[in-house]
Amino acid sequence: MLSERPVKRGIEAGLIASVPQVLLAKLEERLLRPEGDADLGPRFVERVAQAQRQPISEDTKWLAAAAFHFGYACVWGALYALAAQRWRPHPVVGGLTLGGVIYAITFPHWGGAVMSGTEAPPHRRSWRQELVLATAALSFGLGTALLYRRPRLRQTREPARRTTADRERRAS
Repeated sequence: MLSERPVKRGIEAGLIASVPQVLLAKLEERLLRPEGDADLGPRFVERVAQAQRQPISEDTKWLAAAAFHFGYACVWGALYALAAQRWRPHPVVGGLTLGGVIYAITFPHWGGAVMSGTEAPPHRRSWRQELVLATAALSFGLGTALLYRRPRLRQTREPARRTTADRERRAS
């Protein structure tokens, strides 16, 4: 169940959306068979370890990648919640915008994944790999926005009486 508090709700939405994001990218990877893989997190952790000249075990690499993945999802979910409070976009518009922003700061020539050496520059990626990367960013953005907007489920079947304080708290 998602929380009523906006930032907490955004974090929860980002965390939940990060799971199908990985599953969709892996499914697409299996179907399209691009030259690379969809496992960006483990490659990033490995690049950081190499830059620090530190050996890293396979278990540690995957554990650190999972922590990075879920931490990243929390940050983007919280940022989405703050933006959604201010601009109140339709979930599809907000989700595509979030996915586009994530893609734009990660995968172009100037993007974090390319600058860190985790991902090849766009001119060296096939359309298949490009599609997998775009799917990951856009599915996360859409999932986060749709989950954030989802109505909160009531815990009881009886309608709760709303006081003025309840309405003010919900509006914030």
